[in-house]
Amino acid sequence: MKKLYFLLLTILATSLFVACGGDDNEAAEPDTPTPAVQSPPVEITLLNFHKSRNPSMDRTFSFKPDESGRISGKVYTYTTVNAKSRIFPVDIRHLIPTFETNAEKLYYGDGKPIVNGSTRIDFSRPVKIKAVAKNGQSREYVVDLLHFTGLPIIYINTDSGKEVASKDVYEGATIEIIGCGDMDDTELQNIKIHGRGNAAWSTFKKKLSYTLKFETRQKILGMPKHKKWVMVANYRDKTLLRNNVAWWISSRLSGIKYTPRYVDAEVVFNGVHRGVYQFTEQVRIDKNRININEMLPTDTEGDAITGGYIIELDRGSNSDQWEWVMPNMNGSAHKLSIKIPKKDEMNQQQHDYIKAYVHKIDAMFGDPSKLEEVMTKYIDMPSWAAQWLVFEISGTPEPNGPSSWYTFKDKGDDKWYCSPPWDFDYKSFLPPTANKWISKDAIYMSEMLKYPPFKEELLRQWAQIRDKLPELIDYINQQREYLRLSAQANWNIHEQNLIDDNRRENSDEFIPSDEAIDRMIQYLQVKWVFIDNNIANL
Repeated sequence: MKKLYFLLLTILATSLFVACGGDDNEAAEPDTPTPAVQSPPVEITLLNFHKSRNPSMDRTFSFKPDESGRISGKVYTYTTVNAKSRIFPVDIRHLIPTFETNAEKLYYGDGKPIVNGSTRIDFSRPVKIKAVAKNGQSREYVVDLLHFTGLPIIYINTDSGKEVASKDVYEGATIEIIGCGDMDDTELQNIKIHGRGNAAWSTFKKKLSYTLKFETRQKILGMPKHKKWVMVANYRDKTLLRNNVAWWISSRLSGIKYTPRYVDAEVVFNGVHRGVYQFTEQVRIDKNRININEMLPTDTEGDAITGGYIIELDRGSNSDQWEWVMPNMNGSAHKLSIKIPKKDEMNQQQHDYIKAYVHKIDAMFGDPSKLEEVMTKYIDMPSWAAQWLVFEISGTPEPNGPSSWYTFKDKGDDKWYCSPPWDFDYKSFLPPTANKWISKDAIYMSEMLKYPPFKEELLRQWAQIRDKLPELIDYINQQREYLRLSAQANWNIHEQNLIDDNRRENSDEFIPSDEAIDRMIQYLQVKWVFIDNNIANL
């Protein structure tokens, strides 16, 4: 037993000796190296626009980067108008950012240094920000701010600081346009401005339309150069899309010689946000608009006196235009106006020529025996058919006025042409009109439809648009989303005014903008089927 006990003690001692490393000459196992301390990745955790450093703001805005390094957000402020709080655009071209970051240095654009909380940066386009750590590590971010609603912003200030007083006499003002997105800015400059419209000018004082005249021809918001432009208020249009949709249709019909270009934009007038407007081309003679000869006062005989003239059928009275009643024209007023040349620019010979021209055509429509002659010699059937179709698809009764029906005549050409389609902001796209014709007897249509080649042309123009309804509905829904924030801001300002004005031309004044757009789509779906089923029997 003692021998066994002694043996166990010997084994245990030997095990302990081995476990402790044996003799001093045996190599020791190396120590595990201590991990190096890793620097945290360089990053921006927050972008702030502090009210104290950006006095145009009424609060501080803070935005976090997403995983890709994109910093997105919308900046705006509030203003009080008539005791109501409204959102208001902030000029994002002159903002001072403060970054929360572990970076030692910050740069923007092509390498310009940022003094955090002091450097003023233009954020009207996406801005690249580079954060650099002390050890040289870096990361890039992109700041992409939504400027108010995302639409261009037009700032207009009258020299008087007051509302425009006349729709006939220009007064001085300045304009500045922030393009946003891919559109160029227009620098601060002087313009002339007057009001525009007939019923709208006398009735809708809360949101007026305007004509603008620049000192030089300019490309504005991506549209071709010109001096004269129009800002259309669309005050009565709850969808804010009626003109857009009509012009989409007209641009797809070969008979239309010219469809106005436009850009929807926010307007700040004398420091007050007025809502969304259509900044659009004025109907003028120009190679990029109505491309016909522009007359001189010396054009008094021969081919020179034959054009060009822009002629509008319009009930309104304008002091700068010659106006005549047309006996055989169907409509409530039968009035025709010479828009260009204007009254003070047209000499007596030109006045007498164009008056005789339109009255000759009118008289021929009053004589059944002259129908073929007038249709073949004087009427450009593709443009008359296409323009009538735009008005009929939209269901607007304007041709029955007649009102806002533009036509023109060129030099050396006996034909009378139509375009551009204009003025669809009210009494259009109304569900009760979807299952009937609105303008088949307007102007000279009742006579034109008796001429078989004209009916054939009408069918040909319809065939160009007939299968495009799904494409049109997609366009409407895209525009709905594009204008969503603008529509909200616009109707926060004007919805109650629209209701209080007690005019119900569109019968959608009491429903939200989205519902009004849904109703427009439903109208078009019904109207499309009606036209397709009945156009051959006109």
